[in-house]
Amino acid sequence: MSKAAGKGPPLPPASGYGKGGSKTGTNTNSTKSHAVQLTVRRMTGEEMSVQTELDALIQSVRVSVGKNLGVSPHRIKLLAEDAQVLNNSSTVRQSGLEEGAILTSVVLPPVYGALGHAGISAPDEVISAKMELHDALSQAGKLTPIHTPS
Repeated sequence: MSKAAGKGPPLPPASGYGKGGSKTGTNTNSTKSHAVQLTVRRMTGEEMSVQTELDALIQSVRVSVGKNLGVSPHRIKLLAEDAQVLNNSSTVRQSGLEEGAILTSVVLPPVYGALGHAGISAPDEVISAKMELHDALSQAGKLTPIHTPS
């Protein structure tokens, strides 16, 4: 008796090919991610370098900048050279960034970090209104500090 087709252990894929010997889904040089160096400029003029991959999310660049500055990445907004705010869920490549691109980082007030750590994403208008209310109550003497300076 001969062996029936489809019986026995599967054959390993041919080298360089995906499942079933097809080239579908393999990386080519045009889609392969490459390391790029970005310059991130603070509003103070201070600059830092961040190395990342073209296929890395902008969120990961934000995390690197936050670590470098010692602040929560939730407090960091990154702007491209055309002053457009970069989308955290886009990749470096999708954002049109290339080797040597210069970004501007804006450090937001601490309330952004506190909300971000709590998993809350509040619109900028809401946080701005909260800060204005806080300032107005403070000027009217209606707030009591919960922390005293050392």
